[in-house]
Amino acid sequence: MTMPSLPPGGSFPSGEADPLGDRLLEHRIILATGHLDGTRASELCARLVTLDAAGEEPVRLHLQTPDGDLEAAFAAADTVNAVTCPVHVLVIGQVGGPPLAVLTAARRREMTPHAVLRLAEPRAGLAVGGATDLAAREEEHRHLVDAFYLRLAETTGREADEIRADAREDRLLTADEAVAYGLVHSVVARP
Repeated sequence: MTMPSLPPGGSFPSGEADPLGDRLLEHRIILATGHLDGTRASELCARLVTLDAAGEEPVRLHLQTPDGDLEAAFAAADTVNAVTCPVHVLVIGQVGGPPLAVLTAARRREMTPHAVLRLAEPRAGLAVGGATDLAAREEEHRHLVDAFYLRLAETTGREADEIRADAREDRLLTADEAVAYGLVHSVVARP
């Protein structure tokens, strides 16, 4: 199968080609690692849209994002929801904070046996400006945080306030605990 070339954003930040990412893309696999910021979310969204245009087979998203920006996480989660092909997430390593929104958007959610989920309160980004600008930014952040907890509540069947309390305690969940909590469907089979 010949894959369409990656749109801008399908390369390393230095502008170099990403042969491993391109090879994974041929197999409908996306590897998302590190802090999920606007640049990484844009790259992830571009790859998802590219694979969606290339066929209806599931996309496998391997996720290892210990933290991220709330706006970036929602952009990626909304893209996962918008593509027509199913997206299946495999948590490798640690996923925590805002990137949990990306996890909850997937049709199928799995974890490796030694992976960890971290429920953590999304932090506000550095804001600059006058008092009115800061107040508006704070209100927008509160709205996004509430939407984040509602998304997790819809996925898990738990109350948003319970999830918020767990996040304020920076609760870590093993793979088995994440299944019991309702954030993932299963732990991948042990060899």
